[in-house]
Amino acid sequence: MVNLSQVEFEFDNVVLGWGHPAVTFARTNNYHLIVNSEQRPFHYLVGYQDVKSEWLDAIYNLGMSGHLPIPFGVENISFEDTRLKVVTKGNTKVLIRFKKLHIFDLDNFAQLEVREVVEDHVVYDIFDLIQGSRLGADFTLVSGDSFVKSIRFVTSNRIDRNTGGDFKDIIVRSVIPDADLKSFDFSETVARIFLERKLKEHKIQTDNGTTLKVRHSYRHTMKNNFHFEVVNDLDPRIILHG
Repeated sequence: MVNLSQVEFEFDNVVLGWGHPAVTFARTNNYHLIVNSEQRPFHYLVGYQDVKSEWLDAIYNLGMSGHLPIPFGVENISFEDTRLKVVTKGNTKVLIRFKKLHIFDLDNFAQLEVREVVEDHVVYDIFDLIQGSRLGADFTLVSGDSFVKSIRFVTSNRIDRNTGGDFKDIIVRSVIPDADLKSFDFSETVARIFLERKLKEHKIQTDNGTTLKVRHSYRHTMKNNFHFEVVNDLDPRIILHG
């Protein structure tokens, strides 16, 4: 049996969550934040650019002001007596006495009589333009489709010396119901077929008439609309945000 080292804190308000709403709420109110997941909001970064992310800025400010008591690496969360117990991946047990616990995300939380019901997800499919990538300015196609919502042409971060931003890749943003997340009808393959059809419909090509060819790179998925269902009595110190 592993003996865990132990740390104890006492805070008036603790925020539990990892998404934009939790981080913004903690920063705005100067509350202590526990980031309870390895998930992160989507952020597309081009290597030579400065990192511009509201989420990262907020995390940095919380850390610098001493409001980030556990620097990530949360393994699981539960209660021990009346205290919040956080076990880290480094096998440290953190016990927190609190007056109010603001919950935005339930990731890695056990022993709580609440269910997080996810209704849909925002999905970002990143496509490499392997032919015809020199398109000039960034631009976005907005879609009224029930699946794909936008097609965004962005500066490629794969091509060296692309400081002018002429060479592009594509980010396809979709909204997928939770029940359909694993369905082929909402897969990367279908997203690619939809994208290729839109490229032809809008006659998007290089100035010299080169046809665009795409290759799927990766998919970033995060929950979008969700709500909490309380299934039993809840500690009155807990406030659910969702």
